[in-house]
Amino acid sequence: MIKNLSSTLTRQIVKRNHLASSVLARALSSTSPPTPSTTMPSNNSPLSVNKEMAFDIQTATKMYVKYGIGNQRLSELSKESGDSKTLVSRWQRMMEAFLGTQVHVLAGLGYTPNENGLQMYNQHVAMFMQTADPETQEELRLGTRNLWRYVLSTTFNISMEDIESNEMTIVDARNCMHKVAQKMQDPDILEKISLKASKLETSGDATMDMAMKHQIVQDTLVGDVYLGGSPSLVEECGFEGGEKGYVFMQCVMAEHQNDPLIAQYVGSAMMQLMKAAGIDMQGVMQQASEGAKQN
Repeated sequence: MIKNLSSTLTRQIVKRNHLASSVLARALSSTSPPTPSTTMPSNNSPLSVNKEMAFDIQTATKMYVKYGIGNQRLSELSKESGDSKTLVSRWQRMMEAFLGTQVHVLAGLGYTPNENGLQMYNQHVAMFMQTADPETQEELRLGTRNLWRYVLSTTFNISMEDIESNEMTIVDARNCMHKVAQKMQDPDILEKISLKASKLETSGDATMDMAMKHQIVQDTLVGDVYLGGSPSLVEECGFEGGEKGYVFMQCVMAEHQNDPLIAQYVGSAMMQLMKAAGIDMQGVMQQASEGAKQN
């Protein structure tokens, strides 16, 4: 199941890690471009999601994350916390555990146990949210946010109280993400990504080659954009330096990820990083569309 999640992982990481959600994928942890907005359903997939389903799926996912194999994997990762040099690898493994849990829950409802099933469910939730009353929308949003915070808290040994104490207003979040977007597009950052990507030797597999380019982007984002320099960008935005500051910043950014201005800042900057890495966005989306039709 997990190896079928590679594309979803990078999309979700952009969303939770760098908030490029509709450019973006709601991310943190990585950098793959968004897939097309339509996914072909399988014969057994639900055609829609209602209020009861949305909340029950959220509850089931929370149960597995807190008490199931997902929790075991997150707890194992927590033993490695503190070393910023391994942050990218641990973040990616965290996402594998979290998304794997989501896929497991959704598969029981008939969604395909891969990235397409997860994408289809997200589309169904988005459609439901368009007609849901404001109270239901907020309750579902808070449930999703708190689950994400729990995942980060468990993985990085950070208390929920500390996460809450580092919250940020929308104005401050916009200012912060403007700084992030500017640094992402710094000529030195773009040149570094371009140089590293140009030195890659092809594996003969286009998907693997793209994954290696995504890895370069991810490593540069964390090591050079967020944590590089003195003071680092996370410190300039008011957080402590190093791994904890990075995690606090991602929690705050996730709180405001649906803000159009933040999406614009990060989305345009992310496109520049992809271009520097030599990633053909149009080709990726076409490939994803063909893959969706086959499912």
